[in-house]
Amino acid sequence: MRYPECSKCYKSIPWVGIGANSSLFIMKLTVGLFSGSQALIADSLYSLKDVASSAVIWVSSKISKRGMDAEHPYGHEKVEFFATLVISLFLFLASTYMFVFALDFLFNQTHVQPPHLIALFAAIVSVLVNIYLFKYSACIAYETNSPLVATVSRHHEADAFSSSLVIIAVSASHFGIMMLDPIVALLESAHLGILSFVLLKDSYCGLMDKSLPEETTDYIKKVTKRISGVEAIPKVRTRQMGHKIWIDLTIEVSPSITVTRARGISESVEEELFNHVPHVSNVLVRFVGAPVTVET
Repeated sequence: MRYPECSKCYKSIPWVGIGANSSLFIMKLTVGLFSGSQALIADSLYSLKDVASSAVIWVSSKISKRGMDAEHPYGHEKVEFFATLVISLFLFLASTYMFVFALDFLFNQTHVQPPHLIALFAAIVSVLVNIYLFKYSACIAYETNSPLVATVSRHHEADAFSSSLVIIAVSASHFGIMMLDPIVALLESAHLGILSFVLLKDSYCGLMDKSLPEETTDYIKKVTKRISGVEAIPKVRTRQMGHKIWIDLTIEVSPSITVTRARGISESVEEELFNHVPHVSNVLVRFVGAPVTVET
């Protein structure tokens, strides 16, 4: 990470999330019940989901710091992907409940009065708070390369979007469009469902050691080729362990050089990768002799 402050901000993410989203959940649920806005009640579940997410982040961050041991020689960083999986499943269950609840209200509603305007005020506050939380967490996710914090930033972005829909629904109800409030609740639940599948895919790829994007692999090769003595790079394997990157590559060196010289080239490659590839925590370099071309 570029700035030392990012480490402190990373540690503060769970507490900021729990504090802000607990307050938003209580406010939106209370105002939603008082005002009669189904959209705002549904929107409160977004904040409840974020409270759970922040709690999971706190637990997983504690576990991931344990490092390597005899039973976990590769460390505990993958707990972030497992935590993301838990969040995605929680998100799916919440969205399913919201969808069924809103659908039932849409076809069996007895409420004919528009929601109280206090619901509009609560939704505006929610939008402003979530925009700030989104920018805050997105910055930390970028600097730390944490998939879990990136997940949280997406949640805050989704929350800002959902609260914006509540503003539209409450405003429209005061112009006689009463059906828009439960319809917005349906849209929110559908959006949450889609987001849950995206997060599920991300966590699955991380747990199954999917390779890093091709552009990252190409950059690793580019950095490696800077080292004098590297003739070719026949194999590059990468994976992400939480917010850290592991690199395993094979280089070809001249078959005429000594083993000591080949080891020196490998060490230079390792140093170059650590210095120029962000978030690298482990590099394994193997060397083999380049094929000898026999002239006939």
